Parts: sequence; structure tokens; C-alpha cells
Amino acid sequence: MKVCKFGGTSLASAEQIKKVCKIIVSDSDRRIAVVSAPGKRFSGDTKVTDLLIETAKAFISRGEASEELSAVVERYDEICDDLGLDVAVKTKIKLDLEALLELDCSNTNKFTDALKAAGEDNVAKITAEYLKKIGYSANYINPKDAGLFLSDEFGSARVLNRSFNNLKKYFSTTNSISIFPGFFGYSPDGSIVTFSRGGSDITGSILAAAVNADVYENFTDVNSVFAANPKIIDNPVPISEITYREMRELSYAGFTVLHEETLAPVYKAGIPVNIRNTNNPNSPGTMIVPSREVYGNVVAGIAGDRGFCSVYVSKYLMNREIGFGRKLLQIFEEEGLSYEHTPSGIDDISVILRESNFTTDIEEKITARIKNELNIDSISVIRDSAMIIIVGEGMRYNLGISSKATSALARAGINIEMLNQGSSEISIMIGVKGSDCEKAIKAIYNEFFSSAE
Repeated sequence: MKVCKFGGTSLASAEQIKKVCKIIVSDSDRRIAVVSAPGKRFSGDTKVTDLLIETAKAFISRGEASEELSAVVERYDEICDDLGLDVAVKTKIKLDLEALLELDCSNTNKFTDALKAAGEDNVAKITAEYLKKIGYSANYINPKDAGLFLSDEFGSARVLNRSFNNLKKYFSTTNSISIFPGFFGYSPDGSIVTFSRGGSDITGSILAAAVNADVYENFTDVNSVFAANPKIIDNPVPISEITYREMRELSYAGFTVLHEETLAPVYKAGIPVNIRNTNNPNSPGTMIVPSREVYGNVVAGIAGDRGFCSVYVSKYLMNREIGFGRKLLQIFEEEGLSYEHTPSGIDDISVILRESNFTTDIEEKITARIKNELNIDSISVIRDSAMIIIVGEGMRYNLGISSKATSALARAGINIEMLNQGSSEISIMIGVKGSDCEKAIKAIYNEFFSSAE
């Protein structure tokens, strides 16, 4: 049993959907396919999900969005025409999209989620219809019918545990090819809720875990995962095999091949993930596995992401004050913020956050509370930081990795704002100024991979 998932670029046009269907039917083990909303057909194009978000915004602001909705309808009409599908398919999609604008929009997040989900939902229907047209037994699966239930957190939902048994039971009785829309499910009260952007990866992982698939194939537009971002490094080293832990760390720090929450369901089930290229299906891609033998370079990959900030707190004899860390983090919790990292010394600690969540108003409130409630010596906030992460299972058994990385940054004239090694010893995180992010990635990549190339 294989569960395969196809990204937005893989479904951007009729020609791409034909490729997807050819891949699905080329292997009889591919019984469940998860699809994303149509992505960009060319540089400068707009993704269908973005068109739907603009439709929702327009309707919320002025109570009318016929022009915005027409752009979505036209995309689907073009795909249906080029696939030679019956006009009834186009009509049904148009009516379904128009019906969305009749929903109550007083809860803007709920309304927006309902529209966003239409991107995946309709391409799933189209893909199933095309498979039928070319002679295969295939069915569109509605997530609610299959029992995919999520938390009622619009735009950032999480799967509910009961979903796994629901899905396992549902798919145990299906024999045809199942086309399942990614990115969304239903809350317990029946509302449509979506994962965060890119969440179709998560849907595929959930289904793979639920049916205990032998492999979860994630088809995208690259031949493999690379040791660094190809947009930053020319011709980076391809990775043939990588562990869940390594990939999780790299996804967190900017690798966009997989949504960072993708691996949790398959990790727990021990199901390998195969990153493949829709446009080059014969390429073996990258295998993400529970464990691997380390050969050659001990560093698997290097990633970096901007958009971080840190709250630096100093208090003399902090290490002697029982409960200080708990009380500090509780302030962030009570203000609705989750933290990313907490590197510390004996008299100081930094709380690193995503900058997008740490608005000026929240900063003023939190810093005032820390000063008043914890009787600290000083507090400061550093914004526009980047986190560079060096990842590799082999790093646990090799000396001098940190030294090589910091020396490379020193030669490149990059100041280190923070350095932290995870307790698992498979990753080193280095904080630098946001403006130095790409420069730092290049310096560290050249240090570890130039000889390998």
C-alpha cells in the first residue's frame, strides 16, 4: 500500500494533472492519492489558494466578490476543458463555489477556511473524474465522510486522534483509487477547518499512518531534498537518505520541501517517506527513514530562516532562584505566545520567538510584566534575527563541528548572536542578523560541502 501526495505545481494545469494520473495508475500499490490546490502555471501566476483568499477578503470587506470568484471559476474551467471533461463537471464546480459566498461571514476565519478548502476539494473531484474518463475505477473522497476530524483552530488545525481509526475503517472497505483533498478536514461541529499553508503534506502523512502504508510518497517539483536551498547555493549536494529527525530540524529552519508538521504521524508509525518529482518520476528521490548509516559527510544539511526575535533577560544569581524559568515562560504562555528556544547562562536567559507573533504591543506588555514580576536586572529585545541550523546524525560522533562552523562565519565577517546545540547532538543552531542569513548559509555550506562536491 502506498499513499501518494501531489503538490500544487504538480496540479497547476491539465497537462500536469495528466502526469499525476499517469503516475498514480503506473503502480497498483498507489491506492490513495492526496492532492493540493492548483499552484502557479508559470512565474508571476497566482495560486488558486491565493485567489480564494482574495475572494474571501473581498466578500468580507464589501459583501460582494463576483470578479474575484470569476478568476477561480476560470482556472477550473480551463483545466476541465483541457482534460475534455463533461460540462456538468464545470457546472457543479461553479455552483459549489458560488454557494460558498452564501455562507455566514461574521466569523471571518471560519468563512476564509471554507473558501480556502475549495482549492483542494475541487481539484480532487476533477482528478477523480479524469481517471474515470480514461478508464480507471476512481472516487473522490470527502474528508468528512472518511472521518478526518480536526481541532476547531481555523487556519492552524491539528488532527484529532479519533481520525486515525475512522480513516483506517473507511479505507478498509474501498477498492478503487481514492482521490482525497489535502489541507482541510472538519471540526467536531461540522465546520471546515484547514491546516496552516502547505498542509496537504500533513493530510498525506495522516492517511499514510492511518492505513499503515508501506511508504508515503510526496511528489513535488524537485528531484530530491538537497543539502541546502538551491535558491541560495548553486547545485547543492542531493540527499539520497535522511532521518525523520534530520528532516524535521531542516524543515523547521526553512526547508520548504515538506511542511514542518508533516512527519509527526508517519514518525510515530515508522513509515518511510519518499520525496519524488512529478516531472521526473523515474528519479528515486530522497528517502526519509527512522534511522540510517552515516557515510562520508557527517553533516546532512544546512538551513536558515529569518523572522526571529529574542527577549534577553539578565538577573544576578538567576541560577539560584528556584522556579525562575517557569515563571518567565508562564508570562509568555499567559500572553498566548509559544517560544522556539531558550538558550541560557547562569545569570541570563534568552527566549526566542517568531517575530510575526511578537507585535510591538505584546512586546511592551511582556517586558513590563517581566520587569515588575521577576525583579530582573535588565531586559532587551533583539529583532530581525535569523536562525541557521546545521543538521546531521553523524555529528554526535565527531569533534570540531561547532569550531568549523564558527570559523567559517568568522572568515565571512558574520557576528554570532546566539549558539545552541540540541541535547540530541544532531543539530547546532546559530543566531545571526537577518541580513546575514544567506551569507551565513553559503559560508557554512562551503565549509562542509565544498570538498564533497
